[in-house]
Amino acid sequence: MAMLSARGRPWVVAALMIVSLFCALVCPTGAGTGALEDRLRGFSVGAHRGGFWSVSQSARSDFASSIANGADLLEIDLRWTKDGGVVVYHSDTLSKHTFCLGQVRDRTFDDVMHCRLLPTGARIESFEKLLRWTRGTNVVLDAEFKDDEVVGPALALAERYDAWDRIYFQANAHYDRYARARELAPRANLQVNASDMDTLRWALQLDDPYLVVIALREQIQTQEAVALVHQHGKLASANSWRPSDYQEFFTAGCDRLFAMGVDIVITNNVRSCIAQRAAWQRRRDRSLAGR
Repeated sequence: MAMLSARGRPWVVAALMIVSLFCALVCPTGAGTGALEDRLRGFSVGAHRGGFWSVSQSARSDFASSIANGADLLEIDLRWTKDGGVVVYHSDTLSKHTFCLGQVRDRTFDDVMHCRLLPTGARIESFEKLLRWTRGTNVVLDAEFKDDEVVGPALALAERYDAWDRIYFQANAHYDRYARARELAPRANLQVNASDMDTLRWALQLDDPYLVVIALREQIQTQEAVALVHQHGKLASANSWRPSDYQEFFTAGCDRLFAMGVDIVITNNVRSCIAQRAAWQRRRDRSLAGR
């Protein structure tokens, strides 16, 4: 994902200042933001792409398997089709994971829905169907805007299904997408990324009670950064794999993040991460009991 610097783009900074003022005037007060945050406190485990090591990523069966293994969240990618549809798919190119050719953005929603995932032939999931499928469950959706055009249609679907208390959207380092999402949906729970302490402090100074999650990139996955996030009443998130996705094939890398106090750990190995969380909680409880 391309990393954008808000501070290096004056128009983005200006837009965010306007959004902050707008939010101060019309956003609901912080008293209404707790439902999602309450569900995410207590060290949550999220399944990267809904289930990274599955045969075909982001299929309904992968989501079900991750939930069965104990995932609290499904981390998903949202893409826009040329007629305004929203699909759950990671790559911009269909040929990377399906039997179809071309880019998602150049095909209609119906075209993409008829594409089959390699190698199983499972259908690509629509965001709307996933919202319906997870309605009434305890699962939280962590949905990334993978392109600019998907922001509006994705937020409209969240509004239609009144899903604000069970979903947050990743703008990540695309701060223009954050500004656009906040302009369109004052109630939307959002996440941005921080890869250095200056960017982290900047994000925390935004007057936005619905900026609920700050994702810490590897460079600042430290107790100091986590403490600063918590000091401002936000939740800290981090990816557990490093330096590559393949590190977590046999075992997850979650325990170090739980030890830092990270609230939401996104992993490629849900079962191992759940086990590491349980082991860390036992160690913590023994330590507290011995005081």
